Amino acid sequence: MNWNVLDSLKSFSNHGLAAKTVASVVTLAAAGVLMTGCATISEQTHPDLGSPHVAPTTPQSVQLLTAPPKEPYVRLGEVILSVEGNPPREKLEQRLKAAAAQLGADGIYISADQTHIFPVEYLGYWGPSRDEYWHRLITGVAYKNK
Repeated sequence: MNWNVLDSLKSFSNHGLAAKTVASVVTLAAAGVLMTGCATISEQTHPDLGSPHVAPTTPQSVQLLTAPPKEPYVRLGEVILSVEGNPPREKLEQRLKAAAAQLGADGIYISADQTHIFPVEYLGYWGPSRDEYWHRLITGVAYKNK
């Protein structure tokens, strides 16, 4: 049995669906998958032992800093993002702020941003090929102003 996409589209058109409409939907879905890429972000939140228990705040009220704040603060915990792929910067910042808000933080500062590159070697039909696997770890410290 030989399956042909055009024959399937013709059978759709016989049932009242236009083949062009189905092809357009398939094309848009494929483009949507390609545009989003393969970026994944996993998050771990670690409240510090002995840190004060405070009510959650809103992500919009959380400040994101690249260094510890100059004013006195109380450390609440750490937020670690494990990133694969290349998500937009805004998405990473949003995830950090949301996690810090759950701890009740007024802000979060980045204490580490590391990219690990792992060499990968595949043995295929045409011989070995080499690639790289990139993994990014971002660590932020959630804090409450005194």
